Amino acid sequence: MEKLVRNKIPNIVGDKAEFETLSNEKYRIVLRDKLVEEAKEVKKADSRANLVEELGDLEEVMRAILDDASITYEEMDSIRQSKNTQKGNFSEKIVMITDDDPQTA
Repeated sequence: MEKLVRNKIPNIVGDKAEFETLSNEKYRIVLRDKLVEEAKEVKKADSRANLVEELGDLEEVMRAILDDASITYEEMDSIRQSKNTQKGNFSEKIVMITDDDPQTA
């Protein structure tokens, strides 16, 4: 099993595990998998403290993806703000109800 870990984990774990450095191509794939993994952890968070921790982990992965893609946080945030202006945000808690299966869309 391969699991993307933070840079200091090899020193913390020592010889209890094997580690290797990924190619850039594999790193990009694994980073996106890690993003989904962390999003699932956010979904499962059962306390405020756990939610804060998991959101921090999620942001760390997001920042790694931004860095790998040479995208600045400010560039991403500018797009986010533009979407807010054009389409709004999620503060009104609105859901759309359709007959379509979201898995096929």
